[in-house]
Amino acid sequence: MKTGNSWLRSVAVVAAGLIMAVLVVSPAAYSKGRKKKAEPTATETQTPTATPTPEVHVWNFDQDKVGEVPTGWSAIEGDWQVIADPSAPSKPNVFGLPAGRMLKSLTSALAYYPIAIETDPTEYSDFTLEAQFQSVGGRFDCSGGLIFRYVDAKNFYLLSAGCPSDYFALSRMTDGTLVGLKQSVVPTDKGVWYRLKVTAQGGHFMCYDDDKMIFDFDDAKIAKGKIGVWAQDDSQAEFDDIKLTVLGSGDSGAPAAASSP
Repeated sequence: MKTGNSWLRSVAVVAAGLIMAVLVVSPAAYSKGRKKKAEPTATETQTPTATPTPEVHVWNFDQDKVGEVPTGWSAIEGDWQVIADPSAPSKPNVFGLPAGRMLKSLTSALAYYPIAIETDPTEYSDFTLEAQFQSVGGRFDCSGGLIFRYVDAKNFYLLSAGCPSDYFALSRMTDGTLVGLKQSVVPTDKGVWYRLKVTAQGGHFMCYDDDKMIFDFDDAKIAKGKIGVWAQDDSQAEFDDIKLTVLGSGDSGAPAAASSP
């Protein structure tokens, strides 16, 4: 009996040793074929592109002294001044020309062009320029217009309208010669306010009368310049609420100062 018991104990010890060896060497059952959990891929956050805020400059001349050239403007040719006008779109003042200049018109063979320019040195390329315009008189002419991309008195673009020929035109002054680029017949009367507007983007110009687009035109002779107002001969042209909207952040330098907030 003792021998049998010893044999059974020996067998039990050997079996226990084999089981322990198997447990130590073999991987845990739960780890068989288990894959490492993939780390989530970080999603890149898209930063929205900022839309440049347009620069807007407005001149209504209501805080300027009547009879004088308004702050921020210079009369290059003609007797431009602030005028009190009860019909002004924004009362009480406008910027324009009084009666006169008949002799100057005759001696210039009816090709006399009074000009006033905004004095800020900034030159603009892409923008929208608009203003209220009327002519209250003129024996030879009753025209007026907006100057843009002004380089000097002999080189600039002009959007103009007037009577008695009821025209609406885009022109370019080149070396002192006024060259017509595009023209349409648009009724224009004395003593009536009209809104003139031009949008310039590169060499493309869109021209509006009372917010109605009359035509567009392409021309790239002058890339940038200042802004101003224009008249012809003895026209008593008047302007109010001149508004410049610069379309891109890189199109101009320092903001222009408005003569009236």
